[in-house]
Amino acid sequence: MNTRTSAIGMLCALLTLIASCCVFAQGYKIDWYSINSGGGLVTGGGYKLNSTVGQPAAGFTKSTSFLHWIGFWAGEVPEPEVVPDIGAAKMLPDGTFVSISGKIATTSEADFTGFFYIEEEGRFSGIRVAMPGGPVAGLLRGHVVNVIGTLTTIGDERQLSGPIVIIVGTHAPLAPVGMPNRTVGGGDMGSLPLGQYGVTDGVGLNTVGLLIQTWGRVTATGDGYVVVDDGSGTPVRVDTSTLASPPDSNEYVSVIGISSLYKPGADRLRLILPRGGSDVDSY
Repeated sequence: MNTRTSAIGMLCALLTLIASCCVFAQGYKIDWYSINSGGGLVTGGGYKLNSTVGQPAAGFTKSTSFLHWIGFWAGEVPEPEVVPDIGAAKMLPDGTFVSISGKIATTSEADFTGFFYIEEEGRFSGIRVAMPGGPVAGLLRGHVVNVIGTLTTIGDERQLSGPIVIIVGTHAPLAPVGMPNRTVGGGDMGSLPLGQYGVTDGVGLNTVGLLIQTWGRVTATGDGYVVVDDGSGTPVRVDTSTLASPPDSNEYVSVIGISSLYKPGADRLRLILPRGGSDVDSY
């Protein structure tokens, strides 16, 4: 066989292989996962697709039963309901597929396992974003994100589940909202179950989902938690699972963390989720 015949044979084989690959490729569908298109990061599931640098992944268009994210299909999902802010999202029923844009991450990928929190720039509302499949790669406190996901409720706390998350920019990390123990959690918001439950007998504005700061003396300790009281007789439970060295009984502490709910029974109690050891100071 001469060189020219060999080259022609190799070319024919290559064309056959390309043709067969094209046929088989039509039988595959890649659901949305993680796409870095140069200007944004789309995450979810267990795969990552790295595209060439191009237009930022900052929005979608719809086509019958698909959402189209900058050249990549998000899969068979309904059109999300676009809401102006987190508070408006919480007013919708569980199962609603919503789109929220331009919110600030108050926790990073390393702070918690299975979820992170976002908040309004004006610090008037925040919400948990559930990520059971793994963290959002590269997420930092202060990142600006767009999220589309399904509203659900866990332990009477509203959250976004099964989300598509896009990092679209950066912002200075939000400072916590300082408050006395009595207003941690706050009262109910909305016409429940649409809205957000506060703590039992809570007062003031609802703070569930917000990054807050409070102070007090450690009045009790237990496995994975301590209880703080600022002298008002209002106990606040502080989760210590993220702390290498939890405070001891009778220590006076300053605590930063996410305002959440602890529900051991019928009552909803005050709970703070510190993001790490630097969120708790003794004095």
